[in-house]
This record gives sequence, structure tokens and C-alpha cells, in this order.
Amino acid sequence: MREAQVVGALACQRDSYLRKLGTEVVSCVELPPQKAGQSDSGKKTKGSKDASASSQPEAASVPPKWWLVECADSVLFPEGGGQPTDHGTILPSSDSPPEPIPIRLVQRQGLRCMLHSPQPVTPGTPVSQEVDFRRRWDHMQQHTGQHLLTAIMNTYDNLETLSWGMGADGEASYVELPRTPSQTEIQEIQDKCNETIRDNLQINVETPDDAKVSSLPGDYDQEKGVVRVVKIGGLDTNTCCGTHLSQTSHLSVLLLHSTQSIRGTNCRLFFTAGDRAITRATASIGCLRSISRLLSSGPGPEEVLANVTKLNETATELKKKERRLLTEIAEHEGNRVRAEVRAGKNAWVHRADEGLEYINVVLCEVQDDIKGGGSDGGVVVVLATGKEQKQGQVVIAGHKDAVESLATKAKEIVTGIKGGGRGERWQGKVTEWKKGELSSLKTLVEAGVVA
Repeated sequence: MREAQVVGALACQRDSYLRKLGTEVVSCVELPPQKAGQSDSGKKTKGSKDASASSQPEAASVPPKWWLVECADSVLFPEGGGQPTDHGTILPSSDSPPEPIPIRLVQRQGLRCMLHSPQPVTPGTPVSQEVDFRRRWDHMQQHTGQHLLTAIMNTYDNLETLSWGMGADGEASYVELPRTPSQTEIQEIQDKCNETIRDNLQINVETPDDAKVSSLPGDYDQEKGVVRVVKIGGLDTNTCCGTHLSQTSHLSVLLLHSTQSIRGTNCRLFFTAGDRAITRATASIGCLRSISRLLSSGPGPEEVLANVTKLNETATELKKKERRLLTEIAEHEGNRVRAEVRAGKNAWVHRADEGLEYINVVLCEVQDDIKGGGSDGGVVVVLATGKEQKQGQVVIAGHKDAVESLATKAKEIVTGIKGGGRGERWQGKVTEWKKGELSSLKTLVEAGVVA
């Protein structure tokens, strides 16, 4: 039986463009269910670029049994260095027509490359491995893009990469930086990255015996393993275990997106590269075109932005007008409530489409009268929002004893109400008004019986 290649010298690392590989199974062991799983993301930090981190799926998605299959060599990359696991298949050779076995998780264990298989394969069995090359190509573009972006940013003051994370399929990746770059710097960095892409620098991987590394995973034996050094022309030299492009032109394009503050002064700068960048740009153009149609404007970004800005200003002004009108209505309603309270009557206020803000405005108008409690000191004001089959709010304000009594009766009438309060105010939320509950509550209030 053949001896297995160590991680660092796998076929996928020797030739990142290799799609198929004939090899042999050297070991197969059943994996305890709680340890089985799959991962689709990775992150590497400064000083540990070969770090391997895995994440497991939720228990419901894990088949009853998994096997760890080790082959003599592998075209399937084990997650590490911030690069997610490859997906692919293994096809055992047998007398009967074989079925490809799907592989969705490949992990490094020490120097070994382990494939998580949903079925066992007998050691010694010849197998054909095939990688999902669309996924591999995307990962190569994002990973090489990160190396290039980091190299360019290293020429700026205090913009060294602290860590990075590859986004899920179609999403933006990010580099974490010690400060937020200015918009001018972001544009310059993007321009320099794309200029380097056009220059078509060669990307080479070397495995020198005297490679210097600041950190390796604790379970990786450097003496028996292989440390890989990735060189982008004369621009950048970095240790890395991942799969990379052979020349910068294969990146096609690198786009910088937004920034996000994180951990004090640190910043995440989001980016996409290659086909992923083109796909996102195409989607953005389509979205911009759709928005321009909705706004009846031209398709140019400046015109769309101007129309969206104008629309936002109009919406802000309309909200201000709505708030002023709501206040006027609340003041009018407050006058009615005030008159009823002064006459010693309970008051009922209901507005279907408003919320707690409206209730508070009305209460503010009559709070002094409520404290007076009317002629007998026992009246209450009940304010409700919402409508049948919808949620709503209920506030009961007035004399303490009357509030407590009516709140108790309200909970008997309204089945979906929950709330509480002390003293002169009780407040509750109705998860859903049932048929007849609003009218029944109104009848209770207006009947004036709270004791």
C-alpha cells in the first residue's frame, strides 16, 4: 500500500489547476457522529497563515455515519489558511458500476489529509478523485486576491492585514486592518491592484528547506512537513498552504467595497475578486437599472442617486407632516377625553393604525386631569391601538385602584394581552385582537363599572 503524501505536498497544492487524480485509499475509519460534519468557511490570522479551522453543521443535517478516508494523494484541498474546504467526489474502482461518493469536507489532521465520506471505502481500493473546479477556481481567485490586496496595502502606513475571512459563495471577503483607510486610499489601492493584475505577474510556489515562519498550527510537524512560500512576482513573498493562481491576470479584476468598524479602531475592508467580483458588479448594474425604472430616471448612477436623495428628502418631509397632523389629532382627542374625565366618566380612545407614540401624545394632553380623577376620583382612560387579527397596544391610566380593577377585567376579555404596571398606569401588548374583543373592551370602559 502506498504511503500518503503530507499536507503541503498534496497534488492540489503542487498543481492548483489539476481537476482529476487517480490515487488509492490508504486508510478508512468510522468517525463518531458528534465529530462528523462539513465546513464552508475559514479564516486565517496574521502569523498563522496555515491555520486550519473547521466548523460542523447542525446535527439535523449530519447523516447517521461518516468515515474518514485518507488517500495516497489528494486533488481535494483540506480547509486551511483562511480557505474553505474543496468539494468534489471520489469514484472507487470495482467490478460493478461505481457511484461517485460526494465529498463536502476535507480536513487536515496533523500532516494527513482526511476526506469526510458518507460511506466507507476499503483501504487499497483505487479511486478517482474529482474536484468541483468552479468552487476551486473561485477560492483561488479570492485567496490570491487577498495576497495581492495585502501586498499593496503594506506600502501604506498602518494598513497591514491583521486577519482575513473568505466570504461564502457569492459574498464579499474581508481583510481586517488596524485603521480605516480613506476613500482616496481605497481608490488608489484598488487601482494599483488592477494595474498589477494587468501586468500579469507570475505567481510561483516554492518549498525551501529553510523557510522562515512565525507560526504554524500546533499539530503540524515542520520537520516532516512542507512549508510553502507563495511569490507574486517581485511584489510579495508569503508562506501559505492554500491553492493559488499561476499569474495575476487570472484574477481578472479586484473590487473594493465597503468598510466596517470593528474592535475599537480596527476596520474590515470588504472585497471581491475575479468571477465573483464580475457577478456582483453585474447584479449591482441590474439592480441599479431596476431602481432607475421605479424612479422613472435615467440609468446613470449619478442620476439614480440624485433621484433617491430627492425621494428620501420628500419621505422625511412627509413623515414630519404626518407627525404634526398626528399631534393635532391627538390634541383634539385629548380635549374630548378631558371633558369626559372632568364629567366623572371613563374615556375610551382607539386608533387602529397608530402605535404607542399616539397613545403617549394623548396621555400627555390629559395627564393633569387624569391625576385629578374626575369628580369621584375613580375614573380611568383606556387607550387602544390595532384591529382584528392584528397586534396592538393597550394603556390604562387613572386612579390606582380603578386601573388595577379595569386591567384585571381587560385580561379576562382580551385573550392575547400581556402586560403590567404599577400605580396610575398599566400597559399591555395584544398579540392578536380576536373578533369582538375591541368592542367588548369599549363597552366595559364606557359602562363605567371598574370596581
